[in-house]
Amino acid sequence: MSFSSFSQTDTPVVILTEHQAREVAKDLVRYDALKEVYSKLEQRVDILIGKESLLEQRITVKDSIIFKQKEYIDVQDEIINAKKPIKLHGYVGLQTFQATLNDPMMYLQSHVELGKFNVGARVFVQPNNPGGYGFVVEYKIF
Repeated sequence: MSFSSFSQTDTPVVILTEHQAREVAKDLVRYDALKEVYSKLEQRVDILIGKESLLEQRITVKDSIIFKQKEYIDVQDEIINAKKPIKLHGYVGLQTFQATLNDPMMYLQSHVELGKFNVGARVFVQPNNPGGYGFVVEYKIF
């Protein structure tokens, strides 16, 4: 069996064996190959729909993570930029003026921590000298 097909560019001739021609005729009557191809295409469409829903779920999860991350960063920024409370410190100590224990000075110091500055007062006594007081201003280097 043979037939000709017509085209605008050329007219090829397709030659089939008798067996092939019978199979083509059966398929044209029963649509077996079409049904098989259609069922495979339906399976592929179902798989793609499943993948699409999975991707949508992943995108939703990632969007929620990004949204929560922004809230987390905002809270951290608030903590970092929050003004630190004023801290009050008190010290008792012994100070010498050289590497000897001659004429040590005992002191009581209290100060307020304001960022990198400490501002306060010191009261001191020395065994052979009159006691006194003074103000202390310190800058925190490290």
